[in-house]
Order: sequence, then C-alpha cells, then structure tokens
Amino acid sequence: MTELIQMSLAEAAGAIRARDVTAVQLFDTCLARIEQTEPAVSAFASIQADAARATAEQLDRGDTHGPLHGVPIALKDLFFTEGVPTEANCEALRGFVPDYDATVVGRLRRAGAVIVGKTNTHELAFGVSCPASHNPWNTQRSTGGSSGGSAASLAARQVFGALGTDTGGSVRIPSNCCGTTGLKTTSGVVPRDGVHLISWTYDTVGPMARTAQDCRILLEVIAGHSPGDPFSVKTPLSGEREPAGLTLGVPDDNFFDGFDTDPHVREVMDEAIEVLGSLVARVQSAQVPNNAEHAEAGTAIVFAESAALLEGVRTEHNDLIGDEVRGILEAGAAIEGTAVASAFAQRVTFERAYLDVFDDQGVDLIIAPVNPNQVLEHGAVELNGVPLIPATTQFTFPVNGAGLPAIALPGGFAPDGMPIGFQLIGRPFAERTLAAVGEAFQQLTDHHLRGPSL
Repeated sequence: MTELIQMSLAEAAGAIRARDVTAVQLFDTCLARIEQTEPAVSAFASIQADAARATAEQLDRGDTHGPLHGVPIALKDLFFTEGVPTEANCEALRGFVPDYDATVVGRLRRAGAVIVGKTNTHELAFGVSCPASHNPWNTQRSTGGSSGGSAASLAARQVFGALGTDTGGSVRIPSNCCGTTGLKTTSGVVPRDGVHLISWTYDTVGPMARTAQDCRILLEVIAGHSPGDPFSVKTPLSGEREPAGLTLGVPDDNFFDGFDTDPHVREVMDEAIEVLGSLVARVQSAQVPNNAEHAEAGTAIVFAESAALLEGVRTEHNDLIGDEVRGILEAGAAIEGTAVASAFAQRVTFERAYLDVFDDQGVDLIIAPVNPNQVLEHGAVELNGVPLIPATTQFTFPVNGAGLPAIALPGGFAPDGMPIGFQLIGRPFAERTLAAVGEAFQQLTDHHLRGPSL
C-alpha cells in the first residue's frame, strides 16, 4: 500500500494506463488509507465507497480514457454531486441532496476520475480554518481553510487530487498549512455552476494536489466556459511560457508594511527566491500594492454579496447558521448600496494597480508568502487579538480582488516540523506558466515529497 499511496496523480494515472495497477486496486488502496488515517485527520464529510468502487470496476472493464482514468479524487463539500448530500458543513443545508452534478464534477467524471467522497470545509466556506478536520502533520494544529479537508486528505495520502474553492485564500491557505500544492485560478476560468457560493465576483474553483504537475492535469480537465455560470469567461488559458524567459518580482517593503510577518515565513520565501533565481531570467524588486489598499473594499463586496446569495437561507433557517457566519451575513445585509458601489470602484482601481506591476514594471511573476503566520493551533479563532480572516489573509485576499491566478507551493518547514510555503502570482490566464514554474521548482526541491507520519 505504501508504494501506491506515495505516487503523484500523474504517476497513478500512468500506472493505470500501463496496466501496472487497476482502478479497483488503486481505489481499495486509498480506501484502506482513509480507514487507517481518518480517525485522526477527519478530512471527509462523507465517503461514497460503494459508488466509487462501482465506478472503478466499470472503468476497469473498458479501455482507458481520459487523463484521470481510475484516479481517486475528493471534492470539497460545496460541489453538487447527484444524489449525494452537499451540505457545506452548515446545519441550515443539512439534508440538501442535489439532483445533478456541478459542471466541474461532470468534467472530472468524463475524464475518468473516481469520486471518493466530499471533504470538510469551514461552514459555508466562510473562514480560514476547517474545525472538523485536523492537520496530518500535527493533529493539534489547524489545516487552514476553508478547503481544509481537501488539503488534509492530500497530505495524509488518502487521495491523489481534490477540488477546492478560493474566495480570499481558501485553496492556498490549507495547501500552505498542510504542505501540499494548490492553484487559485483566474476569475471566470473554471465554471462554478453547481457550487455553493458566497461571492459572485470573488469565488473561484481550483485544483489541489501534491504537485504542480498534478494541479496542471486537473486544471486542464475543469477549465473552460460554461453557459451555466454567467461569470464564466470564454477567454482561453494562455500558452505556457518557459521559466527561463520570465522575470520574478520580489515585493518591496511597502508590500509588508502594517503587519508582522513571521521570520520563518520570510526565510522560506527568501530560500525559494534563491532556487527560483536559478530558473528564471531575472529577479528584481517590484512595487506591489499593499493589502490595505484593498481590504476594506473587498470585505464590503464579499460580505454584501454573501448576504444576497444566502438571503433565502438566512430567511428560512437563520437560527441554524453558526454565530460567526450569521454575524458576517448580518453585517453584509446592513451595508448600503452606495457603499457597495464605492467598494467596486475601489476594487477596479486596485485591480489596475496590480496589473500595472506586470505591464509597467516588466514582471511576469510575483512571489509572496501565503500566510504571514505559521500554522495555528486547531480551534484558534484569532491571531494576536485579531479575528482570523483579516489577520491571516493579507497576502491572499488581494489576489482575489485583482482576479489573478496564483499557485501555492511547499517551500520548507518551521523548526517544529510544520510546513511553510509561498505563492507565485501571475498575469490573468497564466495558470499554465505558474504550473510550469512550480513544477520546475519541485524538480529542484523535495518539500512536496515529504509527508507526515500518521
């Protein structure tokens, strides 16, 4: 079992194509690993073992097809799956069973994926923790959130790939905390019809895996326009650019001004810059907008959109929504229309300032931490007296505000053995280039190969 579960998604798919392993064998190996580790990790909200095995058996009876043929995949419990509860860890949605698959879930199935189950999330995905799950590296520590169950499952070697959503860091933060890789996509690149949303204009769907190559494979399956999502774009992903032709921008001190960044986080980023410097054409300083230029406006937009999106749930089941999320929704409902309009105007200005870093400063990639902090204790609700969302999203939330893609990569470890990563931010639609640079970085490092002892 150990040899199979340590494979990457690409290796697992290749092993099935070569008929070195069957889809059933691969699924049974993952299920055994889940049964072994799930009591400690609690990554899953539900597991559809019988349906998954039936899918694997059917795939084994036919010719191999699709890039994910026979590969076990997990879904954050926001993605509609026909006949399976999709409850977003919220009592108000308990018992909700969709009668169709989300567009991206259908694409995974057509690519041959074996959907193992639904992973835990912060309630309604409105947070940067995942209280139901525990970090495989240390179960007394947080997985990050809100896609914490997906990252925990990957780190525990339970599955080979997963999907998450990212409104202000919810793909990148748990990837950072669990030592895995996650790709926040350009706004509109991956359709969200059939996905529980909290923001029309900030929510994105992204692939999560253990390697950048694996994220790229998942991305190619799920990306592309869908008429079911009015915010879905028809613009194709840009072609991949070789790392040797790129310029890496390192934010100047203004980017970090106003809040403390843990010295070990900065150290990991500096070490990553050294490695990346051997891959790219040039490394230069860049003037990157500070989060303070976006935070207030972005918060107003997300809170107001969430209140509108979830108005029906609040009206019918307000008492079943947790205190934290209910308070956010009530705050969003109280924001005046003129304030929201002003916030959108500020957001456009901020987006333009971020794009100018690429257009005017000759930068192709921007490196930044994911979190300013190391992995927090499980159950933490604040950092230095500040609520977790504003305290830990200074480097992630602005990327959503600017609509840009970013990839979170493992970069090293803290003295206590917990993972620390970093992110690379790219131009709109540059996901393939981000994945290529991530893959090149991972060919020179082994952080992504190390796993927790469970």
